[in-house]
Amino acid sequence: MAYSDLYIGQKPKIPTLAGVLVIVFVAVFFLSLTNQSALPSKASRANLKRIEVTNLNPIQVSIFWQSQEKETGWIVYGEKENQLTGISLDDRDVEEKKGSYFNHYVTLKNLKPGRQYFYAVVAADKKTVKPDGSYFDFRTPLVSSAKTKLSPANGKVLRTNLTPVNDAVVVINVDEKTAALSTLTKDSGEWLIPLNSFYDKKSQQEKTFSGNEKAKVEILSEDGELSTIISNLNNMSMNTETIIIGKNYNFLQGENVLSVNTGFNSAGASQQVEVVYPQEGALIPGRKPLVKGTAIPGAKVSITINSAKTFSAEIKADRDGNWNYLIPDNLELGQHTITIKTKDSHGAEKLLVRKFTIVANEGPEAKVLGLASGSPTLTMTPTPTTPIYNNPTATVTIAPTGELKRSGSFDLTPIVGGLSLIIVGGGVLLAF
Repeated sequence: MAYSDLYIGQKPKIPTLAGVLVIVFVAVFFLSLTNQSALPSKASRANLKRIEVTNLNPIQVSIFWQSQEKETGWIVYGEKENQLTGISLDDRDVEEKKGSYFNHYVTLKNLKPGRQYFYAVVAADKKTVKPDGSYFDFRTPLVSSAKTKLSPANGKVLRTNLTPVNDAVVVINVDEKTAALSTLTKDSGEWLIPLNSFYDKKSQQEKTFSGNEKAKVEILSEDGELSTIISNLNNMSMNTETIIIGKNYNFLQGENVLSVNTGFNSAGASQQVEVVYPQEGALIPGRKPLVKGTAIPGAKVSITINSAKTFSAEIKADRDGNWNYLIPDNLELGQHTITIKTKDSHGAEKLLVRKFTIVANEGPEAKVLGLASGSPTLTMTPTPTTPIYNNPTATVTIAPTGELKRSGSFDLTPIVGGLSLIIVGGGVLLAF
């Protein structure tokens, strides 16, 4: 035995097989950490009431969907079907806290113009795709020139107890071929949607609207209530103001159904004396209601409103028998009485009395409820508390492989990967 062997001693050495096993275990462990997916690993089935891509834009879109029950949800997406590497949470969520919703709303940002994107809805332990097993998809437009020059649509949504409806989804549809516009209501119940960029759903070509096009606003609350507003685009910023969720509003004139229901004459001379708005016992959230009605064409109409301050006016019905009167000042909260005097077709005096209640303060703007060009008709009808959509059942499949990254979030992959390499290298040194 050499002298050095007695006094120096040998370095301890891990057996080769054990070292290899340690290296393999460490490598597999850290690779599993770096390759964890935000998609679920278990296949299941789920029903979506509705799913829609809105707010088409060259660099971002919004995706709205409804689930059968309240649940958390997010979107995974990518330019390739087998690489859904992007993840975007609900606009109301933060990474540390995800909310449960019936109406889900996600905005995908930092997209590329003129590209096709594939996406799936992820909720709890399921990944929802199309019934045939393929992913949902959309294509971003190439350019945006904001061809349509209209004022933004805006409004405010209240419950019957006058509390604001927040986090409700607002969707505007012009026609079936045009991509919808959408937003969420704020804590105050207010919402606003620009009316500048409209795109064809199939071609993604930008469309130009004059403002006379008929449009429908849907407001869907988390309580399962739905309101619809029918108007034309020009009047969206004037008509879609304060509404009560669960009521339907129609501001269009010229349709026979409206004339029959309300007595407001849109074509031809009226032979009826009627107060179209406000109706008896109406709850009015605005402070300056536009009083409207019908009378004999050219007849004088005397209007008196009994309030803390009495308002009175004498106006004349137009050639179609329509008349309207805009109250010049804000009315206080509470009940008010309006009295209308005019003559019928036989020359006899006609007296009409309506009671209505001002229920909400619109603030310094004192927005006018019911005001629009051409004095359109306003109708309000109840709607079912739970909207039903006949959309096909969506199929849920096993998640694809691939790393998911969320734009704007901190990526730990390089750190974990580097740490795994250091450990593997250390194991190699120990083993050999």
